[in-house]
Amino acid sequence: MKEGVNPIRILHVDDDPGLAELVSSYLEKESSQFEVISVRSASDGLEKLATTDVDCIVSDYDMPRQNGIEFLENVRDKHTDLPFILFTAKGSEDVASDAISAGVTDYLQKGVGTDQYTLLANRIRNVVNKWRAEREAEQTKRRLEAITKNSSDAILTIDSTNTIEFVNQATEDLFGYDVDTLRGNSLSMLMPERYQEGHRSGMERFLATNERSLDWTSIEFSAQHQAGHEVPVSISFSTFKEDGERKFVGVLRDISERVRMEEELREREERFRQMAENIQEMVWMTDPVEGEVLYVNPAYEDIWGRSPQDLYDNPQSFANAIHPEDQERVKKILDPQSTGSYEEEYRITRPDGEVRWVYDRAVPVKNNAGEVYRTVGIASDITERKDRERKFNRAVELRDQTERIADVGGWELNPETGDIFWSDHLFELIGWESNREPSLDDIVNIFVEEDRPGVKDAVKKALTESESFAIEARFQRSEKRNRWMEVRGAPQTEDGDVVRLQGAVHDITERKEREQALHALYDITSDPELSFDQKVQNLLRLGRKELETEYGTLSSIHGNEYVFEFVDTDDDSIQPGDVVPVAATNCELVASSRQTVVIGDVERDAPEETSRIGFTEWGVSSYIGAPVFDTNDVYGTFCFYDTEAQVDRFTAWEKTLVDLMSNWVSVELRRKQTTERLQNQNEQLGQFASIVSHDLRNPLNVAMGRLKLIQEDCDSEHVDAVIRSHQRMQDLIDDLLALAQVGEQKGELELVDLAGVTSSCWETISTTNATLQTNCNRSIMADESRLQQLLENLISNAIEHSGNDVTVTVGELDDGFYVEDNGVGIPETGRESVFEPGYSTTQDGTGFGLHIVDQVVKAHGWDIQVTTGPQGGARFEITNVEYSTE
Repeated sequence: MKEGVNPIRILHVDDDPGLAELVSSYLEKESSQFEVISVRSASDGLEKLATTDVDCIVSDYDMPRQNGIEFLENVRDKHTDLPFILFTAKGSEDVASDAISAGVTDYLQKGVGTDQYTLLANRIRNVVNKWRAEREAEQTKRRLEAITKNSSDAILTIDSTNTIEFVNQATEDLFGYDVDTLRGNSLSMLMPERYQEGHRSGMERFLATNERSLDWTSIEFSAQHQAGHEVPVSISFSTFKEDGERKFVGVLRDISERVRMEEELREREERFRQMAENIQEMVWMTDPVEGEVLYVNPAYEDIWGRSPQDLYDNPQSFANAIHPEDQERVKKILDPQSTGSYEEEYRITRPDGEVRWVYDRAVPVKNNAGEVYRTVGIASDITERKDRERKFNRAVELRDQTERIADVGGWELNPETGDIFWSDHLFELIGWESNREPSLDDIVNIFVEEDRPGVKDAVKKALTESESFAIEARFQRSEKRNRWMEVRGAPQTEDGDVVRLQGAVHDITERKEREQALHALYDITSDPELSFDQKVQNLLRLGRKELETEYGTLSSIHGNEYVFEFVDTDDDSIQPGDVVPVAATNCELVASSRQTVVIGDVERDAPEETSRIGFTEWGVSSYIGAPVFDTNDVYGTFCFYDTEAQVDRFTAWEKTLVDLMSNWVSVELRRKQTTERLQNQNEQLGQFASIVSHDLRNPLNVAMGRLKLIQEDCDSEHVDAVIRSHQRMQDLIDDLLALAQVGEQKGELELVDLAGVTSSCWETISTTNATLQTNCNRSIMADESRLQQLLENLISNAIEHSGNDVTVTVGELDDGFYVEDNGVGIPETGRESVFEPGYSTTQDGTGFGLHIVDQVVKAHGWDIQVTTGPQGGARFEITNVEYSTE
């Protein structure tokens, strides 16, 4: 058999062996396509047919037990269309008729000669080819029926008149028409009206010319649904002939979902484009394999200072713009071979030389094979953020430095969570040694037990009533020494609720100790019952007490401790530099056998200023002393030694206190013979004012200057709070200095125009919208500068307590004058306390203003009382005043 030829298997049934063999030989000789299987009877043929596939049966008629017709009938029971040729020598019409009735495929009478086998071979070939064609057509038909029946696509055929001949079930599902309605109707019923004329003319042109105006594959257009809406479809056409007539078959697919997704994708792409084209961040996409820039939005030009086209033309320019100090680090992640995601901050240099910071992040995009084929990213200009961070860090550094300079620590409490924040300096200030963050109970418990209720109440009131507070409380550090702290708190509210409580803590130990010492100093120096010697002794005892509070007993210059001696140098045998027993000095204040160093012949040298001399003997590193006079002679020196081991612990307060006392001693002795007691006291207080001004104003000015720098870079309510605290300290210093200058003294009395002094005071005070009325025409005997202090404080007090629009009236009394306002007045229960030092009803008040007023009144010998004015405001009446008789 030739390769590629489809074989034909023939079952030959004949009871004559010789004839059967002859037929087989001739048939196989006629065509190598033939394969003949020979059997001797009909029963053998049926048995062979049951196990073997054949394409044709050739059977004799006359055979024992079962003839050819009977054999045919048995074959047709199972094989209705299998080709069957009756090849018989009996050629009667009856046989032929019976064979046709039994379903024979062909009938051939045996003849003489070999031509009959050629004829038989042709007959076999023809019937088999026809049978095969019909069977294939039937199979194709069944396949098509299955396809059309089960296809989700609509399939239809139309004739040349545009009439629908066939539709499948999917057509009904797609268009809403039932199958019977569509058959026999025009295809135009499935088209929107705008397409119908074009379809008609196109079909006519094709039938006439056989030329197509468009590709018939996957044409997309909108079809018309029975309900009236349009359905997007994709249709493919083909043509065929049937019975000589040109017909068409079409396959339509519903693409509604695809169209919807494409439309959604287009909308997304448009939204992305609108976003990418208008956002400030640079959006980019690259091909990491080819190193190409596929997309960059216009923000690239705003940030990099170069056009997107420049980047498309030269992708390397992106990396070249990176700041030289950042290039090595960043180029590694920008390498086209690097396919990982990244987030990086780096600097770029624009063509104009400007340096900017960018925050760049990118992610890889993979294809279906899992390969990275795109990198997309977004880069933001963070230059301003970096500047803010730098300024913020600077502000934090300055804030921390300011806290240390001002010795103030900050804190914040979240009432909802109970979380507490402490600034670093507050940890140092409090001496908190635990690794954990402190709780609210921890904070309360650091104070001494008797001060805890006050702290708790202040915090509770701030949280429940939104009231700010400023309290003083003591706490005990690890060295077992109580320290004074001023604790301030200010609630922050939202919608009437306290959301956080913020405040500051200031170590005021030195201030409290200084206040106590100054009070004691004031009591000693102003006590008229004490003699000069008693005052000197009491001052020395006060100094010894103050300097022993923290560092132990003052006993020896040899034991790393202080020595505080009063050296009598009346003995001519004692020379400068001598070391003599204390007993040899006849010093009443030292009752021991200690030795002391004689500094110099004070009777001969008689230094009038405090001496500061350095020594190396005995470990003495510094000496502070002042000469002490008795009448006209110097008889001793008030001395203070600081040993080398203690020099770092010798605080500014201690030095100030010693200076204050030693200066006072020398001044007191000097003034004893030349001035009145009150004038001596005034000079001493002047010295005190100078010290306060120097020791408090200078560091305060430094702190306020630092805060101004912080305020330029950082807008924070904490800075404002510290500024207010500094201003509060400034006010206190001003009032303390005023108080020190006033005392209970006055200068020379003179006639003073009361109305004129009042007007001068009004011009020096910040009165804003306040109003002054004067109802006085006479002059009084007074120290003009002290009277001006009195009026300034009374007017300021009225404005401070009654508001900027208050009216202040100064008028005459029979034996004095009054100052009144139309404000809220002073409750009767508080009138006894208003002149006490430190008393104030406002948070910003120092409490010294009215005390100064009281001191000026007493210095002049006048009287003062507080009443209520005609308009309900405060009224201060100063009486026992001497008016001019002129």
